[in-house]
Amino acid sequence: MAEISRYNRQELLPFIGKRGQQQLLKSAAVIVGMGALGTVAAEILARSGVGKLVIIDRDIVELTDLQRQLLYDESDVGKPKASAAAERLGKINSGIKIVAAAADIDCKNIAKLIGTPDVVLDCTDNLETRFLLNEYCLKNKLQWIHAAAIRETAQLMTFDFRGSNGNKNAPCFACVFGKSAAEETCDTVGVLASATITIAAMQATEALKIITGEKTTSTLLRLNLWQPNLIELQVKKNPYCSSCNSNSSYEYLSGKKGSKIITLCGRNSYQIKGKPVDLEKLKKRLQRIGENITDFGECVSFRNITFFKDGRAIVKAGSAEEAKAAYSRYAGS
Repeated sequence: MAEISRYNRQELLPFIGKRGQQQLLKSAAVIVGMGALGTVAAEILARSGVGKLVIIDRDIVELTDLQRQLLYDESDVGKPKASAAAERLGKINSGIKIVAAAADIDCKNIAKLIGTPDVVLDCTDNLETRFLLNEYCLKNKLQWIHAAAIRETAQLMTFDFRGSNGNKNAPCFACVFGKSAAEETCDTVGVLASATITIAAMQATEALKIITGEKTTSTLLRLNLWQPNLIELQVKKNPYCSSCNSNSSYEYLSGKKGSKIITLCGRNSYQIKGKPVDLEKLKKRLQRIGENITDFGECVSFRNITFFKDGRAIVKAGSAEEAKAAYSRYAGS
């Protein structure tokens, strides 16, 4: 009875009802990126009763994140975002299953991390991961929702590769955004918290529609919070798209495209991919230098570097070259 009454206000909505709530409780959603968008979307879906939430993020919590990433507080600074978010979500709703992965999603691990859920939410901060998600969802006929925000603006688009909307000629992410130029980041131009919160709420709503079988939005939505205004753009499938045409080689999913060094959004930090490491052995090596080491279980922080057990490291540096040099100094080449 406690679980039934928990969702009472949601069940009163005619487009959800008790039947829709049961669908939510039996569903699975994957959220890639637990930053400004992912924290909001995850909290809404957890409170809505989505039965299984898989949350994936490669980053750690920084003080500058707290302006807009609502699941974290000052005590979380330095922790992996995935595990910090999972802990908070577990307190919000203990009746659902939450799976956290402090990992960088790539062509080698994407199938294991994502699987075949009811919906995938793109809450990432870079085009490379979005192109990878696009190809994975295309190949596996999954529905996914793209969202992004910068400055006072935000955008949203749902990609339905199951054809639930009856449109077999719907565009994919690559059709719409193609070979987009280098993105601006919140590190250089800033971002309004209300922009990230609003678009993430809309993204979570689209996820609820997908799970409950309601018709989703097929247009590209662009929102300006400061004006405010909302624009709907009709976009067409690109017949020459390298991702969704019949001869697609899935360049990102096959590993033909991808970076070993990635600039992270929001600060002068770089992610470097290396070989898996034994964190205990690494800690002992670093302790010989005689400085404090912070152990978060899934990662170890030392000076300007955070090492993860899967071989990744997040390095604060002025350039990619400086980041590589620091990584090699402490972890080896």
